[in-house]
Amino acid sequence: MNNSIKLPVAALSIAVIFAIFTFGSIIARTSENTGGASPEQALATRGGTLYNQLGCQACHSLQGAAGAGPALNGSYGRTAILDNGQTVISDDAYLRESILNPNAKIVQGYQSNVMLGGIQGVLGQLNSGDTTDALIAFLRSVSPEATGTPGANGTPGAGGTVTPRGGPSATATR
Repeated sequence: MNNSIKLPVAALSIAVIFAIFTFGSIIARTSENTGGASPEQALATRGGTLYNQLGCQACHSLQGAAGAGPALNGSYGRTAILDNGQTVISDDAYLRESILNPNAKIVQGYQSNVMLGGIQGVLGQLNSGDTTDALIAFLRSVSPEATGTPGANGTPGAGGTVTPRGGPSATATR
């Protein structure tokens, strides 16, 4: 092998080693920043922070109590009865629509236009980045049936159908 070939091979080897160490360092820092959590867990944690920062708790409880809006714990994956009698599954698509267009489908027993006023100031944030994805991941994380783990504050999910406001388990998603 002549010297003109050895130099590029050596330079390439050094570059590969540098890239491996740099990439490993980035992964290590990311794991430290998320406490070693999976990407889904980190997204859900961010969603929980957003739930508080955006004021969702003003209308949506995580303890099962209905407020101006339905309780959110245990809501993911459940069937909700809408004000028109239609039933929907509270999945990613329904939650995304409910967050971004709160009057699209109203859970039976709740008023339209309540959430609409509350999100006007944060709609830009909800439409940017992964904000809505984080909120949905958070709702999955507080829904034991979706994750197989206890919900927020260790509360178990009831499963089945969401009953209208005033019923024994008013835990729909809007």
